[in-house]
Amino acid sequence: MTISAANVAPDFAHRRRIHANDLRDLQEPAVIFEHHGIDSDGAHYFIYTVAGWLGGENIATIQGGATVGGDVIVIHADRREDADQMAGMGLEDTINALMTEDERLVEAMVALDRLNSIGALDRMDIALSKEKNADFVEDVDKVRVLTGDDIILTSGH
Repeated sequence: MTISAANVAPDFAHRRRIHANDLRDLQEPAVIFEHHGIDSDGAHYFIYTVAGWLGGENIATIQGGATVGGDVIVIHADRREDADQMAGMGLEDTINALMTEDERLVEAMVALDRLNSIGALDRMDIALSKEKNADFVEDVDKVRVLTGDDIILTSGH
């Protein structure tokens, strides 16, 4: 029997962990490439961790970057260069979303109040009509923030 370690990802259980809210205070944020593998469908994936300065301390160590709540960034892409770019942009988008989260929650609550001022049957009629009021569509989009956390998957395909 032969054991191959070529497609075995590193163990991230003992890496430094930061919380998602810490990303708001992360200075010079960056992603660190950790592993390239091929999944059971034959698709390439790339794993990244987070680096930067938090409270004056570099969160990356000799082992590599930190996880966010124990999670790593997994990108499916055909090429490493594409995955590097998607991981960096994904981290930037996440930080930007966290920075505007409070503002978006207030906007969502105001939009929900406007939508609640319309009867439920009227809301359904508007939602099903082909020509929707632009304000209605904007309010519906804002209210989606209240449905919970979304998981965004990044794919290079």
